[in-house]
Amino acid sequence: MASVEERELAGIGQRYVLETNQGDRLIIVVRDAGGVELYRQRPGPDENECVAILDSDEARLVAAIIGRTIYRSESIERLGRHGMVVAWHTLAPGSYAVGRSLQELGSFGFATISVVAVVEKGGERWPHPAPDYALKAESQIALAGSSKDVQEFIGFLEKGPR
Repeated sequence: MASVEERELAGIGQRYVLETNQGDRLIIVVRDAGGVELYRQRPGPDENECVAILDSDEARLVAAIIGRTIYRSESIERLGRHGMVVAWHTLAPGSYAVGRSLQELGSFGFATISVVAVVEKGGERWPHPAPDYALKAESQIALAGSSKDVQEFIGFLEKGPR
């Protein structure tokens, strides 16, 4: 089982060192001023390698992901087992898709993508929006499809046909 050492860093914060079963050491520095630093130390005399510096919000998100407190429903997990993903994307104000209908955007050959929902900047929700729904800037769009197709569609939404 992994062990954890905790040590106060005067004027900085707390340092936690997790020794993994593989022999790596994960060093986590939680700063009093906010933020977290992650380091990895491999077995042997190598120096610590900084993996990431996170602000407080990012650190909480990483903790939730690692701790599995962000729940993914069985239906989402099942999609993943079949090579599909559900991804959220926020449209930038200058995106190609802003002001265009889903029907118009779908005519560019993205039949393998489903727009599951749209949440507008003001909070208005559109579950399974109609084909004539026109996308608005800074709306969040839930997309379903293969990971590759979803990423290509997001590129299309932002930059248009290439």
